[in-house]
Amino acid sequence: MGGIEVIEEINDGNLYLRKISKEDIAFFFQSLKNRDMTNYLSLGPLMSYEHSKRLIKNYLKSWEKYLQFNYVIEIRDNQKITKIGSVSLWNINWIHQRSGTGIWILPTFWERGIGTKTIALIKIIGFNHLNLNRIEAHIALKNDRSIKMFKNSGFIEEGTLKEYLSINGEFQDALLVACIKI
Repeated sequence: MGGIEVIEEINDGNLYLRKISKEDIAFFFQSLKNRDMTNYLSLGPLMSYEHSKRLIKNYLKSWEKYLQFNYVIEIRDNQKITKIGSVSLWNINWIHQRSGTGIWILPTFWERGIGTKTIALIKIIGFNHLNLNRIEAHIALKNDRSIKMFKNSGFIEEGTLKEYLSINGEFQDALLVACIKI
C-alpha cells in the first residue's frame, strides 16, 4: 500500500491507543459479556472466553490484511496501565480512501472527555498515517451520548439510515456522521 503508515501505538498525554493483542482476550470478554455494554455495538455480547478469543483472532487477521485496525484504549499512570475500551477503523475502502469507525468505553470512564480525545487520535491515524479522506460512523439514533461525542469531535450529520441496525432483534434507524480530511 503506497503512502500509508500503519500505526501500532499513539498517545495524547496518558491516553494511549495500541494495537489489539491476544493479551486482550480476557479484557474483551469481561467488558463485553454484558448486554448493556453491547447494546449499540455492531457485535452482540461475548458469550464465552472462546468467543472473545475468536473475535480477537479475527481482528488480528483483518489487521494483517489491512482491512481494519482495532486498538485498545489505555490510561497509563505511574507504571499502571488501565484498559478502558476499544476503538477501530473498519470497513476500509482503499480505492475511495474511506473508513468506518467505532468506539466503546467502560461506563466508569464516561463523561471525562476520553471519547473525544480517542476520536481525535483515531482521526490522526486515519487521515495523517493511513491517508484516508473520509471517516464515518453509523450510530443508533437512540444513542445520544455517542452522537454528541462524534459531533464534538468534528463529525457532521449527513442523514438518517432507515432500519440500518438490528439491536436486540429490533431494527433501528442510524444517524450517519462523517468527517472529511482537512
